Amino acid sequence: MVVETIDWTDLSFQEARQTLKKWRDDHARRSEEIVEIWEHVLSRYTSSLHDELWAVLEQVTIAAIDSARHDVALQCLQKLMTQFPSSSRVAKLQAMRLEALKNYDDAEALYNKLIKADETNPGFRKRKVAILIAKGEKLEAIRELNEYLEIFINDTEAWIELSELYLKEADYARAAFAFEDVLLSTPHSSLNLRRIAEIRYAQGGQDNLELAKAYYDKAIQLNPDDTRSLFGVVLVCNQLANKASPAKKKELIQTGTRALDKLASIYKKAGDNPKQDIHQRTVNALRTQLSQS
Repeated sequence: MVVETIDWTDLSFQEARQTLKKWRDDHARRSEEIVEIWEHVLSRYTSSLHDELWAVLEQVTIAAIDSARHDVALQCLQKLMTQFPSSSRVAKLQAMRLEALKNYDDAEALYNKLIKADETNPGFRKRKVAILIAKGEKLEAIRELNEYLEIFINDTEAWIELSELYLKEADYARAAFAFEDVLLSTPHSSLNLRRIAEIRYAQGGQDNLELAKAYYDKAIQLNPDDTRSLFGVVLVCNQLANKASPAKKKELIQTGTRALDKLASIYKKAGDNPKQDIHQRTVNALRTQLSQS
């Protein structure tokens, strides 16, 4: 297959202008190409861009930050700051550049000013949380995220981030609570169902293991070939069977055995696989362990 290569430095003014506009409209992440087109073509014809210049400068600034071209980012930022000295949008770009340079304290101070000026802007708050995480201040990031979610309660991405932060602190109860808010907006995501099952399993205890099994079961209903969920069901059934009544124990062993049969079938269908023997031995070992519960 022949891959067509484009010399971005050889575009005409109109081609370069239209290309950047299309990428802006499509929200395409083409950072290196954007910087290249700017440096070699559009930067020579800034007056011909008229009012479109400011949108292009913003686009190039973000691309330059993303591709570690801090010299280009600074040049574009200086033009934007001159034109829009009081713009919060330009100030955010300044903070993003400071972040990229790992100047976290100054970036955080700038975001604090932006938040104070506009407390309803989610972008400023989320960037501040990212800085706190980068600085290793996880507890402060947790506090900030909780405050953020009091205002933006439907932000699924923020709930996931909060859950992950709690997990890093081994606070499984709060991690589970946060992730269950994720399920409110994604009730049919097998991936998220598996994740909450894993958190409940790690939390331990009879009630949490029962919840973990229910979540794993639901994840498998939605994605029958999810091997991690199938393994999860086996592990949960094995744990629960140790303290179950005879009737319940029989049911759990049957459920775990069905999951192991499905795993064996999946690995068999996979054909040639360098890890096939390892997978088969793992399934056999779990089958033996389950039968001895």
